[in-house]
Amino acid sequence: MLNNFKNSAMNAIAKSVAFTVSMGLIVLLAGCDRWVDTSLNVNPNNPADVSLDLLLPAVEGSLAWQHGSDPSRFASLYTQHHSGVDRQHLGYYADYSLGEGDIDNYWQNIYRIMGNCNTLIKKADAQQSPHYAGIARILMAYSIGLVTDGFGDVPFSEAFQGQANTHPKYDQQQQIYLTIGRLLDTALQNLNAAQSVFKPGADDYFYGGDLAKWKKAAYALKARYAIHLTKRDAANAAAAALSFLPNAFSDNTDDLVMRFGTSVTNANPLYGFDQDRNDIRIAPFFARLLNRLQDPRRPMIGATPKRPTDSIPDNDQLGSFYASINSPVVLLSYAEQKFIEAEAKFRTGDLSGAKTAYQDAIRASMQWFGVADADVATYLANPDVVPSGDITLGHIMTQKYIALYTQFETWTDWRRTDIPALTPLTGNRIPRRFPLPQSERLFNGQNIPPGSTNADWKFTPMWWDQGP
Repeated sequence: MLNNFKNSAMNAIAKSVAFTVSMGLIVLLAGCDRWVDTSLNVNPNNPADVSLDLLLPAVEGSLAWQHGSDPSRFASLYTQHHSGVDRQHLGYYADYSLGEGDIDNYWQNIYRIMGNCNTLIKKADAQQSPHYAGIARILMAYSIGLVTDGFGDVPFSEAFQGQANTHPKYDQQQQIYLTIGRLLDTALQNLNAAQSVFKPGADDYFYGGDLAKWKKAAYALKARYAIHLTKRDAANAAAAALSFLPNAFSDNTDDLVMRFGTSVTNANPLYGFDQDRNDIRIAPFFARLLNRLQDPRRPMIGATPKRPTDSIPDNDQLGSFYASINSPVVLLSYAEQKFIEAEAKFRTGDLSGAKTAYQDAIRASMQWFGVADADVATYLANPDVVPSGDITLGHIMTQKYIALYTQFETWTDWRRTDIPALTPLTGNRIPRRFPLPQSERLFNGQNIPPGSTNADWKFTPMWWDQGP
């Protein structure tokens, strides 16, 4: 299954978005501006070993690039942030035609990233370097969280065994969520270790080896995965999220974000797609929402607006903020964290605290986008944004939907809250999971979930998307 990947994109190789390490482990490095030392006297396609300081940036760069590529782009069509206007993406958007062959490349890539991450964890543990191991476990938790939130039940406990097990079983999503929690708990123990033989520094593209920021990221992730469980148990999910937040991000400078470069070898993935295909636009639903609220982020989100007061037309070209060659890819943010706090406090009955956190979340997003203070104040004075009385869950999730534009997390939020109210573009349902990839049906068919080859599978709610 996981060993049958074939790199079908020679043009991607030409653009240097991938390279091979250690026995066929392929990692995408479009997000990186550091490469394997070409003076090494080894075959670069089959090195005898890879050190921690090479594995870490490989995992980080490939994870950030992959997160900003297929999963977030596909999800943005379902959430109607983006519209598909040509070729395959028109079908993905208008007819929900994303199929097993379309998702296969992403599946193979993300599992190879996790395979490298697993190697990093094992090497760091063996070399008594818990600071590397802690970062690697956070990255693994993030990766498997992204996969399970896209597909539901997926292989994990028996994955990454190579030829020893080419048909890994599928773990139930509930079990994977417990695994995510254990990974993050162990990561925090690793990061708190007094001694580490090898320590990350400039090879850590996210935080430059700042362990305090990594600890905050671990707690922010714990809060994210806790709030995902509101359909299973809203009160406990909210309480758990609130218990993690005091140790999480303090402001926007803590964001887990990959900043890309200005050359084609380290270009932003959305930019690369837009340049090569130009098949997606700002969807009418999203454009009209921003216009109705007179959102000052419009000049950054769409290509047409030049001032905060300008409207975005339906199907506008993507704006420069997230679709330029050096645009960032956000994996986890302070703004998201404040929206989690607002939702959690709302669900526990602290309406005043929810409103304060809600306004702080909007401010954090506006600051991230570089909106002027006067425009922020005007926006917060809009009663459709901040009512004079209590806010509703609709306020919180709608503003989070805007703030997390381009991020996969918005699809998760929509599935568990049905906010904002989206109208299906065809039929009466919007997909609630990705289809399983073709390679799984062909090479691991004995383990795939019952019913997963049915046409309706993509509309079937996964575990956290159902009540207890």
